[in-house]
Amino acid sequence: MEKQIKELLVERLFLDIEPDDIENNQPLSEYGVDSFLMLELVVALEEIFEVNFDPADISAEALKSVDSLAELIRSKQS
Repeated sequence: MEKQIKELLVERLFLDIEPDDIENNQPLSEYGVDSFLMLELVVALEEIFEVNFDPADISAEALKSVDSLAELIRSKQS
């Protein structure tokens, strides 16, 4: 799942890095992901992983890193 998230980050947000260069626990802001891009990412994650996030799910902590995104997605899939 983490690999899919990294590929999605690069593909959908047009980041100028390779997916393998993204560290799982590194804040996404360090890769240039701002709040506008994060909104795009949330929509893409819902589509790809077939989950629906509630407004309460969308917190700075949940959207902080690849690891936290994967944890959020897994919690919605179970």
